[in-house]
Order: sequence, then structure tokens, then C-alpha cells
Amino acid sequence: MRQVTGRSSNNSTNKASIRLASGGRFFSATNLGDVVESGDISVIVDTPRVTLVTPQIASELSAEDILAINGQALLTDEVAVVSEEVDGKIAVIAVDKVAFESLTNTYAERLHFTTPLLSASHSDEKALVIEVSDNNYYIRLYHGGLQVAEALELGSGEELLYYVANILEIVAVNIPYIYIKGAAKDTIKLFKKYYKVICE
Repeated sequence: MRQVTGRSSNNSTNKASIRLASGGRFFSATNLGDVVESGDISVIVDTPRVTLVTPQIASELSAEDILAINGQALLTDEVAVVSEEVDGKIAVIAVDKVAFESLTNTYAERLHFTTPLLSASHSDEKALVIEVSDNNYYIRLYHGGLQVAEALELGSGEELLYYVANILEIVAVNIPYIYIKGAAKDTIKLFKKYYKVICE
């Protein structure tokens, strides 16, 4: 699979991040002024059009095919990018083509694309983590490692609760807590009716 990630540069001390929302809008550029000339730039793509795969699958299929198989075939104004490997998983992400070209023309190989689904592993062996952005829900279920990773468009708290309940029923894992980050108070209150919740 042709990887559009930028080069790996773990030795760089200068790092910055850009949050890229659906439709190609840029948000919250962090430390960007410090790395205009050099340094790594992480582009955190805030979109539900993402899927995680193993390195083996990533090596056997194109990024475009992976998204299509997952029901997320590229639109005419999108390109497929892949992340670096994190804990045995690689993210394949649909990105706005104009935003991609703008970023690559400016920063070239210093770019690294990623997703909130690849946030650091949770310290608990069993945990369900929900991270809420301005546009999407990111759900990660850990049970001796990452078992489920889903990105959903932002909806009601009731819809999120229903989806989480379905995940737990299908996977059949009893978890001690649900960790929630960035959710509205009403959503947290709703979840506390059915689960033990820790707000991060």
C-alpha cells in the first residue's frame, strides 16, 4: 500500500500539530511557528471516515481499497492517507483533497497523518474510552489490547448510549468503567444511569 504519511523523524525535537476537520477546515495549530523551517508536523484528522487495520492488511491492499471495503469509498474531493503504526494498528483516513494538497505543498515529507482513534493505549486492561471532538465520537474498547475502534458523527447522547450498549453486548466484555472525555454534561449524566463513568 502506498503510504502518504511523510517521513518518520523520531529524532526531531521540534514537533507541531494541526487538527483537520471534515471539509478541510484547519483548527488549533499548536507550536506551528516553531517548526516552519524544520520539525515534524502531526495532522490530526477529525473525521468518521477512518478505519484501523493491521500492518499485514495495509501491506496487501491499497488505502483506497481498504476504505471501500469498509463502506467508506473515497469521494471525488478526497484522497486516502495512512498513519504510522501505533500498537500494531495503522489508520487509513479519507482526507479533503484541497487541504491535503495545501499541507503537502507547504510541509512536504514532514507531515504525519493520524486520528484520535490512535490515542495512547489505556492503562486499564479492560476499558471503554469515549473521546468527543467538535464533530465526532471516537470509541475505543480495550480488553487485553485494542479490540474495537469506531468513529461516529456527532449525534445525541441517546444514540451514543445505544451504540455503546450494542458494542458491549456483541463483544461480551464486562468493563468496570467507561472513560469519557469532552462530552456534554447531559450525555455524561445519561451514561451514569447505566454505567460507572470516569470523566477525563
